[in-house]
Amino acid sequence: MTIQLRRISYTGIIAFWLITMAMLLSRHYGIKNFELPSLAGIIPKELYEEQWMGVYYKGEKIGYSSRKIERLDSGYRISELLKMNLIVMGTSKEIETMTNAYLDSNFILKTFGLSLTSDAIMKIKGMVNGKNLNVTLEALGTKSEQTILLRDKLSLNLSLIPEILREGMKPNKKFTMMVIDPATLSQEDVAIEVKGKEQIMTAGRKQDAFKLNGSFKGIEFFVWLTEKGEVLREESPLGFTLIKESKEDAMQIGRPSLDLIAQTAVPFNMKLPHDISYLKVKLSGIDFKGLDLNGGRQKLKGDMLEINKEDISSQLSALSSIPQTEYLKDTMFIQSKNSQIISLAKKIVKDEKDILKRARLIHEWVFRNIEKTPAITIPMATEVLISRRGDCNEHTTLYTALGRAAGIPTRIALGLAYKDGFFYYHAWPEIFIGDWIAIDPTLGQFPADAAHIRLITGDIDRQIQMLSVIGKIKIEGLEYK
Repeated sequence: MTIQLRRISYTGIIAFWLITMAMLLSRHYGIKNFELPSLAGIIPKELYEEQWMGVYYKGEKIGYSSRKIERLDSGYRISELLKMNLIVMGTSKEIETMTNAYLDSNFILKTFGLSLTSDAIMKIKGMVNGKNLNVTLEALGTKSEQTILLRDKLSLNLSLIPEILREGMKPNKKFTMMVIDPATLSQEDVAIEVKGKEQIMTAGRKQDAFKLNGSFKGIEFFVWLTEKGEVLREESPLGFTLIKESKEDAMQIGRPSLDLIAQTAVPFNMKLPHDISYLKVKLSGIDFKGLDLNGGRQKLKGDMLEINKEDISSQLSALSSIPQTEYLKDTMFIQSKNSQIISLAKKIVKDEKDILKRARLIHEWVFRNIEKTPAITIPMATEVLISRRGDCNEHTTLYTALGRAAGIPTRIALGLAYKDGFFYYHAWPEIFIGDWIAIDPTLGQFPADAAHIRLITGDIDRQIQMLSVIGKIKIEGLEYK
Protein backbone atom coordinates (compact mmCIF):
# COMPACT_ATOMS: atom_id res chain seq x y z
CA MET A 1 0.00 0.00 0.00
CA THR A 2 1.53 3.32 -1.01
CA ILE A 3 2.00 6.23 1.38
CA GLN A 4 -0.43 8.33 -0.68
CA LEU A 5 -3.14 5.67 -0.40
CA ARG A 6 -2.54 5.35 3.33
CA ARG A 7 -2.88 9.10 3.81
CA ILE A 8 -6.04 9.32 1.71
CA SER A 9 -7.63 6.90 4.13
CA TYR A 10 -7.54 9.50 6.90
CA THR A 11 -9.45 12.32 5.16
CA GLY A 12 -13.04 11.34 5.88
CA ILE A 13 -13.51 12.40 9.48
CA ILE A 14 -12.34 15.98 8.95
CA ALA A 15 -14.43 16.26 5.78
CA PHE A 16 -17.53 15.02 7.60
CA TRP A 17 -17.12 17.52 10.44
CA LEU A 18 -16.57 20.31 7.93
CA ILE A 19 -19.85 19.48 6.20
CA THR A 20 -21.63 19.24 9.52
CA MET A 21 -20.51 22.73 10.50
CA ALA A 22 -21.40 24.09 7.06
CA MET A 23 -24.90 22.65 7.19
CA LEU A 24 -25.59 23.20 10.87
CA LEU A 25 -28.71 25.29 11.37
CA SER A 26 -27.89 26.15 14.95
CA ARG A 27 -25.63 29.14 14.41
CA HIS A 28 -27.93 31.07 12.08
CA TYR A 29 -31.38 29.54 12.26
CA GLY A 30 -31.96 28.44 15.81
CA ILE A 31 -35.14 26.70 16.90
CA LYS A 32 -36.87 27.77 20.07
CA ASN A 33 -40.35 27.48 21.55
CA PHE A 34 -41.79 30.77 22.77
CA GLU A 35 -44.82 33.03 22.24
CA LEU A 36 -44.66 35.01 18.99
CA PRO A 37 -47.54 37.53 18.96
CA SER A 38 -45.43 40.40 17.64
CA LEU A 39 -42.22 38.74 16.48
CA ALA A 40 -42.48 39.86 12.84
CA GLY A 41 -42.59 43.47 13.94
CA ILE A 42 -39.39 43.04 15.94
CA ILE A 43 -37.28 41.93 12.98
CA PRO A 44 -35.43 45.00 11.63
CA LYS A 45 -35.61 45.76 7.93
CA GLU A 46 -31.86 45.08 7.57
CA LEU A 47 -32.49 41.37 8.06
CA TYR A 48 -34.77 41.28 5.04
CA GLU A 49 -31.83 42.34 2.87
CA GLU A 50 -29.42 39.79 1.42
CA GLN A 51 -26.36 39.52 3.66
CA TRP A 52 -23.01 38.39 2.29
CA MET A 53 -20.00 37.07 4.19
CA GLY A 54 -16.54 35.96 3.15
CA VAL A 55 -15.42 32.57 4.48
CA TYR A 56 -11.82 32.27 5.71
CA TYR A 57 -9.73 29.34 6.94
CA LYS A 58 -6.81 30.41 9.13
CA GLY A 59 -6.71 33.74 7.33
CA GLU A 60 -7.05 32.44 3.77
CA LYS A 61 -10.17 33.31 1.74
CA ILE A 62 -11.80 30.01 0.79
CA GLY A 63 -15.43 30.90 0.02
CA TYR A 64 -18.52 32.94 0.74
CA SER A 65 -22.04 32.70 2.09
CA SER A 66 -25.27 34.63 1.53
CA ARG A 67 -28.43 34.68 3.65
CA LYS A 68 -31.83 36.16 3.07
CA ILE A 69 -35.27 36.29 4.65
CA GLU A 70 -38.28 36.91 2.38
CA ARG A 71 -41.94 37.59 3.08
CA LEU A 72 -44.34 35.25 1.27
CA ASP A 73 -48.14 35.21 1.10
CA SER A 74 -48.17 32.21 3.42
CA GLY A 75 -45.36 33.30 5.72
CA TYR A 76 -41.60 33.52 5.27
CA ARG A 77 -38.69 31.83 3.55
CA ILE A 78 -35.17 31.85 4.94
CA SER A 79 -32.40 30.79 2.59
CA GLU A 80 -28.65 30.38 2.79
CA LEU A 81 -25.99 29.54 0.21
CA LEU A 82 -22.46 28.51 1.17
CA LYS A 83 -19.62 27.87 -1.29
CA MET A 84 -16.08 26.82 -0.36
CA ASN A 85 -12.90 25.73 -2.12
CA LEU A 86 -10.61 23.53 -0.03
CA ILE A 87 -7.36 21.64 -0.42
CA VAL A 88 -7.72 18.04 0.77
CA MET A 89 -4.65 15.80 0.41
CA GLY A 90 -3.30 18.11 -2.28
CA THR A 91 -6.55 17.97 -4.25
CA SER A 92 -8.84 20.98 -4.75
CA LYS A 93 -12.39 20.29 -3.58
CA GLU A 94 -15.47 22.46 -4.11
CA ILE A 95 -18.35 22.35 -1.63
CA GLU A 96 -21.75 23.98 -2.01
CA THR A 97 -24.60 23.80 0.48
CA MET A 98 -28.04 25.37 0.08
CA THR A 99 -30.64 25.73 2.81
CA ASN A 100 -34.28 26.79 2.44
CA ALA A 101 -36.66 26.92 5.38
CA TYR A 102 -40.35 27.82 5.12
CA LEU A 103 -42.29 29.28 8.06
CA ASP A 104 -45.88 30.33 8.60
CA SER A 105 -46.95 33.89 9.46
CA ASN A 106 -46.04 33.31 13.14
CA PHE A 107 -42.56 32.07 12.24
CA ILE A 108 -43.44 28.44 13.03
CA LEU A 109 -41.20 26.13 11.01
CA LYS A 110 -43.13 24.07 8.46
CA THR A 111 -40.59 22.59 6.04
CA PHE A 112 -36.90 22.80 5.25
CA GLY A 113 -34.60 21.57 2.52
CA LEU A 114 -30.84 21.12 2.53
CA SER A 115 -28.62 20.15 -0.36
CA LEU A 116 -24.92 19.35 -0.42
CA THR A 117 -22.95 19.25 -3.67
CA SER A 118 -19.37 18.01 -3.63
CA ASP A 119 -18.12 14.50 -4.43
CA ALA A 120 -21.80 13.52 -4.44
CA ILE A 121 -25.14 15.31 -4.32
CA MET A 122 -27.13 14.79 -1.14
CA LYS A 123 -30.53 16.25 -0.33
CA ILE A 124 -32.26 16.35 3.05
CA LYS A 125 -35.92 17.37 3.31
CA GLY A 126 -37.88 17.88 6.49
CA MET A 127 -41.57 18.47 7.19
CA VAL A 128 -43.11 19.26 10.56
CA ASN A 129 -46.31 17.36 11.30
CA GLY A 130 -47.49 18.17 14.80
CA LYS A 131 -44.75 16.96 17.13
CA ASN A 132 -43.16 14.82 14.42
CA LEU A 133 -40.43 15.87 12.03
CA ASN A 134 -40.50 13.66 8.93
CA VAL A 135 -37.09 13.60 7.23
CA THR A 136 -36.07 12.18 3.85
CA LEU A 137 -32.45 11.81 2.75
CA GLU A 138 -31.52 11.13 -0.90
CA ALA A 139 -28.14 10.42 -2.53
CA LEU A 140 -27.25 8.68 -5.82
CA GLY A 141 -30.84 7.57 -6.29
CA THR A 142 -31.05 5.96 -2.86
CA LYS A 143 -33.50 7.18 -0.23
CA SER A 144 -33.69 6.88 3.54
CA GLU A 145 -36.55 8.12 5.72
CA GLN A 146 -36.92 8.77 9.43
CA THR A 147 -39.48 10.30 11.78
CA ILE A 148 -38.17 12.28 14.76
CA LEU A 149 -40.37 12.97 17.78
CA LEU A 150 -39.74 16.60 18.65
CA ARG A 151 -39.30 17.76 22.22
CA ASP A 152 -40.91 21.14 21.52
CA LYS A 153 -42.98 22.93 18.94
CA LEU A 154 -40.53 24.31 16.42
CA SER A 155 -40.09 28.01 15.80
CA LEU A 156 -37.37 29.41 13.60
CA ASN A 157 -35.97 32.55 15.12
CA LEU A 158 -32.90 33.77 13.23
CA SER A 159 -30.13 32.87 15.66
CA LEU A 160 -32.13 34.26 18.59
CA ILE A 161 -31.80 37.74 17.09
CA PRO A 162 -35.50 38.72 17.43
CA GLU A 163 -35.64 37.55 21.04
CA ILE A 164 -32.38 39.30 21.89
CA LEU A 165 -33.66 42.51 20.31
CA ARG A 166 -36.97 42.19 22.11
CA GLU A 167 -35.36 41.75 25.53
CA GLY A 168 -32.44 44.06 24.85
CA MET A 169 -28.81 43.34 24.07
CA LYS A 170 -27.48 43.05 27.61
CA PRO A 171 -24.04 41.81 28.70
CA ASN A 172 -24.15 38.46 30.54
CA LYS A 173 -27.67 37.76 29.18
CA LYS A 174 -28.07 34.02 28.58
CA PHE A 175 -30.36 32.13 26.18
CA THR A 176 -30.95 28.48 25.36
CA MET A 177 -32.46 27.06 22.17
CA MET A 178 -33.11 23.64 20.75
CA VAL A 179 -31.70 22.90 17.30
CA ILE A 180 -31.94 20.11 14.77
CA ASP A 181 -28.53 19.09 13.49
CA PRO A 182 -29.33 18.32 9.82
CA ALA A 183 -26.24 16.15 9.37
CA THR A 184 -27.12 13.79 12.21
CA LEU A 185 -30.86 14.55 12.63
CA SER A 186 -30.49 14.82 16.39
CA GLN A 187 -32.07 17.39 18.73
CA GLU A 188 -29.58 19.40 20.73
CA ASP A 189 -29.53 22.41 23.04
CA VAL A 190 -27.36 25.41 22.23
CA ALA A 191 -26.42 27.86 24.99
CA ILE A 192 -25.85 31.52 24.04
CA GLU A 193 -24.38 34.24 26.26
CA VAL A 194 -23.97 37.93 25.43
CA LYS A 195 -20.41 38.65 26.55
CA GLY A 196 -20.30 42.41 26.00
CA LYS A 197 -19.77 45.17 23.46
CA GLU A 198 -16.69 45.42 21.24
CA GLN A 199 -15.52 47.45 18.28
CA ILE A 200 -14.49 45.33 15.31
CA MET A 201 -13.29 46.04 11.77
CA THR A 202 -15.59 44.86 8.99
CA ALA A 203 -16.24 45.99 5.42
CA GLY A 204 -13.40 48.47 5.73
CA ARG A 205 -14.69 50.30 8.78
CA LYS A 206 -14.95 49.92 12.52
CA GLN A 207 -18.35 49.09 13.99
CA ASP A 208 -19.73 48.53 17.45
CA ALA A 209 -21.05 45.01 18.02
CA PHE A 210 -22.09 42.70 20.81
CA LYS A 211 -20.04 39.52 21.14
CA LEU A 212 -22.07 36.32 21.65
CA ASN A 213 -20.50 33.12 22.94
CA GLY A 214 -22.27 29.91 21.89
CA SER A 215 -21.77 26.36 23.11
CA PHE A 216 -22.91 23.23 21.28
CA LYS A 217 -21.91 19.77 22.59
CA GLY A 218 -18.87 21.33 24.25
CA ILE A 219 -17.92 23.14 21.02
CA GLU A 220 -17.60 26.91 21.27
CA PHE A 221 -18.37 29.46 18.57
CA PHE A 222 -18.59 33.26 18.58
CA VAL A 223 -20.88 35.72 16.78
CA TRP A 224 -20.64 39.52 16.65
CA LEU A 225 -24.01 41.31 16.23
CA THR A 226 -24.94 44.96 15.83
CA GLU A 227 -27.80 46.47 17.79
CA LYS A 228 -29.94 45.97 14.67
CA GLY A 229 -29.16 42.27 14.62
CA GLU A 230 -26.74 42.24 11.67
CA VAL A 231 -24.09 39.50 11.83
CA LEU A 232 -20.66 41.09 11.31
CA ARG A 233 -18.38 38.18 12.14
CA GLU A 234 -18.48 34.53 13.16
CA GLU A 235 -15.73 32.26 14.44
CA SER A 236 -16.24 28.50 14.34
CA PRO A 237 -14.18 25.42 15.28
CA LEU A 238 -11.24 24.31 13.11
CA GLY A 239 -10.18 27.90 12.39
CA PHE A 240 -13.08 28.95 10.16
CA THR A 241 -14.18 32.60 10.21
CA LEU A 242 -17.01 34.40 8.43
CA ILE A 243 -16.75 38.18 7.92
CA LYS A 244 -19.45 40.50 6.56
CA GLU A 245 -18.52 41.83 3.10
CA SER A 246 -20.16 43.36 0.05
CA LYS A 247 -21.46 40.89 -2.52
CA GLU A 248 -18.64 41.78 -4.92
CA ASP A 249 -15.92 41.31 -2.30
CA ALA A 250 -17.45 38.16 -0.81
CA MET A 251 -17.55 36.36 -4.17
CA GLN A 252 -13.84 36.97 -4.81
CA ILE A 253 -12.09 33.71 -3.86
CA GLY A 254 -8.35 33.26 -4.12
CA ARG A 255 -6.32 30.07 -4.39
CA PRO A 256 -6.26 28.35 -1.00
CA SER A 257 -2.91 26.80 -0.09
CA LEU A 258 -3.53 25.22 3.33
CA ASP A 259 -4.27 21.51 3.23
CA LEU A 260 -7.12 20.72 5.63
CA ILE A 261 -5.76 17.28 6.54
CA ALA A 262 -2.21 18.46 7.16
CA GLN A 263 -3.46 21.35 9.30
CA THR A 264 -5.42 19.07 11.63
CA ALA A 265 -2.85 16.24 11.98
CA VAL A 266 -1.41 15.71 15.48
CA PRO A 267 2.44 15.61 15.64
CA PHE A 268 3.96 12.57 17.36
CA ASN A 269 7.41 12.29 18.95
CA MET A 270 8.08 8.68 17.91
CA LYS A 271 8.50 6.95 14.56
CA LEU A 272 6.33 3.85 14.74
CA PRO A 273 6.84 0.76 12.57
CA HIS A 274 3.93 -0.84 10.76
CA ASP A 275 1.51 -3.09 12.67
CA ILE A 276 2.61 -2.52 16.27
CA SER A 277 0.94 -4.65 18.95
CA TYR A 278 1.34 -2.31 21.95
CA LEU A 279 1.42 1.45 22.43
CA LYS A 280 1.64 3.61 25.56
CA VAL A 281 1.05 7.35 25.27
CA LYS A 282 0.38 10.39 27.43
CA LEU A 283 -2.65 12.49 26.44
CA SER A 284 -3.12 16.18 27.23
CA GLY A 285 -4.94 19.30 26.09
CA ILE A 286 -8.48 17.84 26.19
CA ASP A 287 -11.22 17.02 28.67
CA PHE A 288 -11.56 13.22 28.89
CA LYS A 289 -15.19 13.49 30.03
CA GLY A 290 -17.60 12.03 27.48
CA LEU A 291 -14.85 10.20 25.56
CA ASP A 292 -14.58 6.40 25.23
CA LEU A 293 -10.87 6.13 26.00
CA ASN A 294 -11.15 3.31 28.53
CA GLY A 295 -12.38 -0.19 27.75
CA GLY A 296 -11.52 -3.25 25.70
CA ARG A 297 -8.11 -2.91 24.06
CA GLN A 298 -7.57 0.50 25.71
CA LYS A 299 -6.73 1.14 29.37
CA LEU A 300 -6.66 4.69 30.70
CA LYS A 301 -4.97 5.53 34.03
CA GLY A 302 -4.92 9.24 34.71
CA ASP A 303 -3.55 10.73 31.50
CA MET A 304 -1.70 7.54 30.48
CA LEU A 305 -3.28 5.38 27.80
CA GLU A 306 -2.19 1.84 26.92
CA ILE A 307 -3.42 0.07 23.79
CA ASN A 308 -3.01 -3.66 23.15
CA LYS A 309 -3.81 -5.17 19.78
CA GLU A 310 -6.33 -7.98 20.33
CA ASP A 311 -5.39 -11.65 20.10
CA ILE A 312 -8.40 -12.88 18.13
CA SER A 313 -7.34 -16.52 18.44
CA SER A 314 -8.49 -16.44 22.08
CA GLN A 315 -11.76 -14.56 21.47
CA LEU A 316 -15.33 -15.67 20.77
CA SER A 317 -17.61 -16.14 23.75
CA ALA A 318 -21.34 -15.66 24.31
CA LEU A 319 -22.78 -12.67 22.49
CA SER A 320 -25.54 -12.23 25.04
CA SER A 321 -23.28 -10.16 27.30
CA ILE A 322 -24.09 -6.93 25.40
CA PRO A 323 -27.38 -5.43 24.17
CA GLN A 324 -27.10 -6.85 20.66
CA THR A 325 -30.11 -5.02 19.28
CA GLU A 326 -28.35 -1.65 19.59
CA TYR A 327 -25.48 -2.83 17.41
CA LEU A 328 -27.62 -4.64 14.85
CA LYS A 329 -30.16 -1.87 14.25
CA ASP A 330 -30.98 -0.12 11.01
CA THR A 331 -30.46 3.68 11.00
CA MET A 332 -30.81 6.61 8.60
CA PHE A 333 -27.21 6.23 7.43
CA ILE A 334 -26.41 2.62 8.34
CA GLN A 335 -29.21 0.83 6.50
CA SER A 336 -28.63 -2.73 7.67
CA LYS A 337 -32.18 -3.77 6.69
CA ASN A 338 -31.95 -2.46 3.14
CA SER A 339 -32.58 -5.28 0.66
CA GLN A 340 -29.39 -4.59 -1.34
CA ILE A 341 -27.26 -4.51 1.82
CA ILE A 342 -28.83 -7.77 3.07
CA SER A 343 -28.39 -9.44 -0.31
CA LEU A 344 -24.70 -8.47 -0.55
CA ALA A 345 -24.01 -9.57 3.05
CA LYS A 346 -25.50 -13.01 2.28
CA LYS A 347 -23.48 -13.23 -0.92
CA ILE A 348 -20.23 -12.43 0.92
CA VAL A 349 -20.62 -14.73 3.94
CA LYS A 350 -22.51 -17.53 2.10
CA ASP A 351 -23.11 -20.40 4.55
CA GLU A 352 -20.32 -19.49 6.97
CA LYS A 353 -21.49 -20.04 10.57
CA ASP A 354 -18.41 -18.82 12.46
CA ILE A 355 -18.99 -15.16 13.39
CA LEU A 356 -15.29 -14.25 13.28
CA LYS A 357 -14.90 -15.74 9.81
CA ARG A 358 -18.04 -13.90 8.63
CA ALA A 359 -16.57 -10.66 9.95
CA ARG A 360 -13.28 -11.30 8.15
CA LEU A 361 -15.01 -12.11 4.85
CA ILE A 362 -16.89 -8.79 4.93
CA HIS A 363 -13.69 -6.99 5.91
CA GLU A 364 -11.83 -8.41 2.93
CA TRP A 365 -14.68 -7.57 0.53
CA VAL A 366 -14.89 -3.93 1.63
CA PHE A 367 -11.09 -3.51 1.54
CA ARG A 368 -10.82 -4.94 -1.97
CA ASN A 369 -13.93 -3.44 -3.57
CA ILE A 370 -14.12 0.14 -2.29
CA GLU A 371 -11.76 2.54 -4.05
CA LYS A 372 -9.59 4.58 -1.67
CA THR A 373 -10.10 8.26 -2.49
CA PRO A 374 -10.77 11.49 -0.55
CA ALA A 375 -14.51 12.10 -0.31
CA ILE A 376 -16.39 15.06 1.10
CA THR A 377 -19.76 13.50 1.84
CA ILE A 378 -22.03 12.43 4.66
CA PRO A 379 -21.91 8.69 3.89
CA MET A 380 -24.95 6.46 3.61
CA ALA A 381 -24.28 2.74 3.33
CA THR A 382 -26.50 2.39 0.25
CA GLU A 383 -24.80 5.33 -1.45
CA VAL A 384 -21.34 3.85 -0.80
CA LEU A 385 -22.54 0.53 -2.19
CA ILE A 386 -23.40 2.29 -5.46
CA SER A 387 -20.39 4.61 -5.73
CA ARG A 388 -17.85 2.00 -4.51
CA ARG A 389 -15.44 4.78 -3.50
CA GLY A 390 -14.46 6.88 -0.51
CA ASP A 391 -12.19 7.15 2.50
CA CYS A 392 -12.41 5.82 6.05
CA ASN A 393 -15.93 7.13 6.67
CA GLU A 394 -17.35 5.40 3.61
CA HIS A 395 -15.49 2.13 4.29
CA THR A 396 -16.60 2.11 7.91
CA THR A 397 -20.24 3.00 7.22
CA LEU A 398 -20.61 0.27 4.59
CA TYR A 399 -18.81 -2.32 6.72
CA THR A 400 -21.03 -1.52 9.71
CA ALA A 401 -24.20 -1.96 7.65
CA LEU A 402 -23.00 -5.23 6.09
CA GLY A 403 -21.80 -6.56 9.45
CA ARG A 404 -25.13 -5.86 11.12
CA ALA A 405 -26.99 -7.38 8.17
CA ALA A 406 -24.90 -10.53 8.67
CA GLY A 407 -25.81 -10.69 12.37
CA ILE A 408 -22.46 -9.33 13.63
CA PRO A 409 -22.83 -6.69 16.39
CA THR A 410 -20.90 -3.74 14.92
CA ARG A 411 -20.24 -0.16 15.96
CA ILE A 412 -18.18 2.76 14.66
CA ALA A 413 -15.02 3.90 16.44
CA LEU A 414 -13.74 7.44 15.94
CA GLY A 415 -10.27 8.57 16.85
CA LEU A 416 -6.76 8.89 15.48
CA ALA A 417 -4.45 6.57 13.55
CA TYR A 418 -0.70 6.93 13.04
CA LYS A 419 1.20 7.54 9.80
CA ASP A 420 4.64 9.03 9.14
CA GLY A 421 5.15 10.97 12.37
CA PHE A 422 1.57 12.18 12.78
CA PHE A 423 -1.76 10.94 14.09
CA TYR A 424 -4.62 11.61 11.66
CA TYR A 425 -8.34 11.65 12.46
CA HIS A 426 -9.83 8.37 11.38
CA ALA A 427 -12.83 6.03 11.63
CA TRP A 428 -12.94 2.23 11.80
CA PRO A 429 -15.44 -0.47 12.85
CA GLU A 430 -15.44 -2.54 16.01
CA ILE A 431 -17.11 -5.97 16.07
CA PHE A 432 -18.28 -7.90 19.13
CA ILE A 433 -17.24 -11.55 19.37
CA GLY A 434 -17.23 -11.86 23.14
CA ASP A 435 -15.22 -8.65 23.43
CA TRP A 436 -15.02 -5.64 21.17
CA ILE A 437 -12.41 -6.09 18.43
CA ALA A 438 -11.10 -3.15 16.39
CA ILE A 439 -10.71 -3.79 12.65
CA ASP A 440 -9.82 -1.48 9.78
CA PRO A 441 -11.22 -2.32 6.32
CA THR A 442 -9.80 0.96 4.95
CA LEU A 443 -6.22 -0.04 5.72
CA GLY A 444 -6.73 -3.80 5.49
CA GLN A 445 -6.01 -4.59 9.16
CA PHE A 446 -7.86 -7.42 10.95
CA PRO A 447 -7.52 -6.67 13.82
CA ALA A 448 -6.35 -3.05 13.67
CA ASP A 449 -2.86 -2.34 14.99
CA ALA A 450 -2.25 -0.59 18.33
CA ALA A 451 -1.57 2.74 16.60
CA HIS A 452 -5.34 3.37 16.56
CA ILE A 453 -6.42 5.62 19.45
CA ARG A 454 -10.18 5.33 20.00
CA LEU A 455 -11.81 8.50 21.34
CA ILE A 456 -15.53 7.89 20.71
CA THR A 457 -17.80 5.00 19.73
CA GLY A 458 -21.24 5.23 18.22
CA ASP A 459 -23.01 5.98 14.98
CA ILE A 460 -22.77 9.14 12.87
CA ASP A 461 -24.69 11.22 15.41
CA ARG A 462 -21.61 11.28 17.70
CA GLN A 463 -19.07 12.43 15.12
CA ILE A 464 -19.61 16.14 15.67
CA GLN A 465 -18.49 15.70 19.30
CA MET A 466 -14.96 15.23 17.98
CA LEU A 467 -14.84 18.94 17.15
CA SER A 468 -14.11 19.51 20.83
CA VAL A 469 -10.86 17.54 20.39
CA ILE A 470 -9.50 18.80 17.07
CA GLY A 471 -6.72 21.33 17.47
CA LYS A 472 -6.47 20.68 21.21
CA ILE A 473 -5.25 17.11 21.76
CA LYS A 474 -1.56 16.42 22.31
CA ILE A 475 -0.07 12.91 22.19
CA GLU A 476 3.31 11.98 23.67
CA GLY A 477 4.66 8.54 22.91
CA LEU A 478 6.18 6.61 25.81
CA GLU A 479 6.58 3.00 24.65
CA TYR A 480 5.66 0.64 21.81
CA LYS A 481 6.17 -2.99 20.79
